[in-house]
Amino acid sequence: MPDHATTAAVHAYAAARRFSTATRERWLRLASSDQAALLRLAEQLRLGENQFRDFLDCSEDIAGRDGCTIGEVWAREPMVTTLARDLGRNQMIAALRAALRPLRFPQLAAADARLAELVRQLNLPAGVRLQFPLQLEGDEVRVELRANSAAALRECAAAVQRALDSPALDDVFRTLEHAL
Repeated sequence: MPDHATTAAVHAYAAARRFSTATRERWLRLASSDQAALLRLAEQLRLGENQFRDFLDCSEDIAGRDGCTIGEVWAREPMVTTLARDLGRNQMIAALRAALRPLRFPQLAAADARLAELVRQLNLPAGVRLQFPLQLEGDEVRVELRANSAAALRECAAAVQRALDSPALDDVFRTLEHAL
């Protein structure tokens, strides 16, 4: 049964923020409890239409896959904890996106965690950094060396040479190959 107060509040918010008819209607097709959960989020963060749609897309994906409601997605621990943090608006939006990512893409999050563990196993010094493709979309790894002296550069290069012989390096590429 529709909650008329929530429906009116959704209409008012969407009108005030000049949401497109398509976005507003998509929001209104949700269950009242899901409309209300997204309304609280939108009002708290003063979301524009694109930001709102991003959160709606993520929420629907997670809820559909996990067999729960959008309200239940936003009631989960990482979301509640993030929303309780004392952050500015833009920082909060970024933090929520980061908290949603492992919920929306659990295999990608597992691959990220595995890669972080493998990099730790390589035992590289601070002057050596491995960079992976954005969203793990690709199989190339960039190695960055930073040094403030010839001796430090030699030390970094020697660490990379040791890493080249490590089985963990082979696991890095296998993980990237199977990440998506």
